[in-house]
Amino acid sequence: MSVRTIFVIGNANLDLVTGCIDEWPEPGTEIFLPQSDFRTGGSAANTALALKRLQHPCGFLSAIGSDPAGQMIAQQFDGPLDSVRALPARTSISVGILHAGAERTFFSTNGHLDHLDLPFFERVTENVDVSTGLALVSGAFTMPALLPDHDALLRSLKGRGAETAIDPGWPGEGWTPEARNQAKEWLQHSDHILLNEKETIGLAAAETLAQALPWFTARLRPATRLIVKRGAEGALCLCDGAVTECGARDLSVFDTVGAGDAFNAGYLHAVAGGASIRSALACGIDVAGRVISEFPRSSSPLAPAA
Repeated sequence: MSVRTIFVIGNANLDLVTGCIDEWPEPGTEIFLPQSDFRTGGSAANTALALKRLQHPCGFLSAIGSDPAGQMIAQQFDGPLDSVRALPARTSISVGILHAGAERTFFSTNGHLDHLDLPFFERVTENVDVSTGLALVSGAFTMPALLPDHDALLRSLKGRGAETAIDPGWPGEGWTPEARNQAKEWLQHSDHILLNEKETIGLAAAETLAQALPWFTARLRPATRLIVKRGAEGALCLCDGAVTECGARDLSVFDTVGAGDAFNAGYLHAVAGGASIRSALACGIDVAGRVISEFPRSSSPLAPAA
């Protein structure tokens, strides 16, 4: 079976990841941290970079700001299928402070991400043949101008023949009724719904994952896959009422930023190659584990697990 191209559509920004600290310093003081990494970030960009490391045919469709930060991002997406356009705005930047126990705190600016709306993505995808590929729309909740029309983008991609996937992330104001209503619409036009455990529980307005899964069962179209990323517990897939689970290996890591995005790359890489659900989950877990074991992150080829 031929390997299908994956198109990743969504957000890119610069990340400064540093740490580790146990307590916030007093205002007006200074502390020195032992490690840092300055790199391209954003959920969509992270997934696209991991796919490139897997040497999977991939196109990244996004934007940057018109500043040196944007130029740093653009240098990593110069492939024949990439289309990253500069907008007249400052590039979004996130500062990630790492804490003990693999927890982290982010300080982010919206910057150019505020300008990513449906007309922009229509322009950036208009000459792209997605008819035999798989299209992931990632980071919706970081792009407020797209939110009202996110469903229209998914419908357009499906209408052009693409198999669709979404990873909207965590809404900035939490799972309000408005955020839940928006996301419920997206479920109807997605073939793969990639959420972490907290997002799954939040969208379903449940208390536990066990309570959340029946909520999704009642709302998913036949053959649609809900993929739940569970960190150290591995991952599971809910499809047609059946649950497939895959455990994770034990890892001791410093920097878990982008773990879910790397999982997305491994999972979709396997799906695009015709793998079974269990094999795709295992590939996602493997790729995520290997990516987050690196600090600073590498750009070298990442051979898929045997």
